[in-house]
Amino acid sequence: MIKLIRHKTFLILFLFSLGCTRLFAIGQEKIDSVYHAPDLFESDTLIELSITTDLKSLVKDVGDNNKYHKGRLSYLLGDSIVSMIVELKTRGNFRKDRSICAFPPLTVKFNKAESNYSLFHDNNKLKLVSHCQNRNDRYEQMLIHEYLIYKAYNIFTPESFRVRLVKISYKDSKGEMKPLEKFAFFIEDFKKMAARNGKIARYDKKVHQDRTNISKVTKLAIFQYMVGNTDWGVPTLHNIKLISKTPTSRLITVPYDFDWASLVDAPYATPNAKLDIQSIHERLYRGYQRTAEELECIFREFRMKKEFLYKLYTNCPYLDDKEKERALNYFDEFYEIIDNPRSVKSEFIDGARIIKYKN
Repeated sequence: MIKLIRHKTFLILFLFSLGCTRLFAIGQEKIDSVYHAPDLFESDTLIELSITTDLKSLVKDVGDNNKYHKGRLSYLLGDSIVSMIVELKTRGNFRKDRSICAFPPLTVKFNKAESNYSLFHDNNKLKLVSHCQNRNDRYEQMLIHEYLIYKAYNIFTPESFRVRLVKISYKDSKGEMKPLEKFAFFIEDFKKMAARNGKIARYDKKVHQDRTNISKVTKLAIFQYMVGNTDWGVPTLHNIKLISKTPTSRLITVPYDFDWASLVDAPYATPNAKLDIQSIHERLYRGYQRTAEELECIFREFRMKKEFLYKLYTNCPYLDDKEKERALNYFDEFYEIIDNPRSVKSEFIDGARIIKYKN
């Protein structure tokens, strides 16, 4: 079992080195005591589980008035099967459209009494990112890429969503759909992510980037540039969550939903028409203008953590070699840009957004 390392310095180094590690059987994760089960997001080991429900009804229930569907979630713990009743509901916006995804993302709601001593203890509801299409292996590679982007952002800040990779055997309780075995990943609960960082969840809207923590939102914007993602916005809380130390302290931005990033390479992803790019593979810095000195402070961190970032991808057994090469080449281009003063001026200063003040 991967034990929780409590000292912050060792925890940071530990998270950097984890990557997408080769995974062990879930039976190797033992419950510490009858009173404490391991936390779902403490480990990177793959969870193999099954979900049995009226699958056909679930995946078709994507309307505005969609409801929860009863199901059973099971996984192996040593020689025993842990099984619990759950409720499943389709979620999302774009990926809930059946013309885009035959299999939508889900919310999994747990019964506290049944999940209390399981890996899912202390979780009421969790988002589950699923595979989108059933018959095309490309979509599973896309899912692994999105999972890795979450893990990559964990390297740069603990003020980020943790994720846990799972392989799910979906079984239709009515026998109307063939069983599916696909990768997916759980995303840490928003309020729990905030609490883990000693912060509170905030729901402010129409917040300008420069009303948030400047250095942290700049790091976020540079990270999004690195992975080729323009599908985010602070004022509208588009794929952005806000946390802060107190109800009145400066806000901190936390990104999520990276499926439109260049690294993911989703066939449905296209740039916003208002942006001056023709393809998701063109990088565009969406942060506001900073000085070269301010940018260099953040670039220095990206250089320092480059090795951890690259190991995250090279050590992942679920990403094809071709996809690893594509990702690392894309990162190489990013590091070439931030090491070139002319490119920095062009991309991050001259090309940055400028605050327009009203007279």
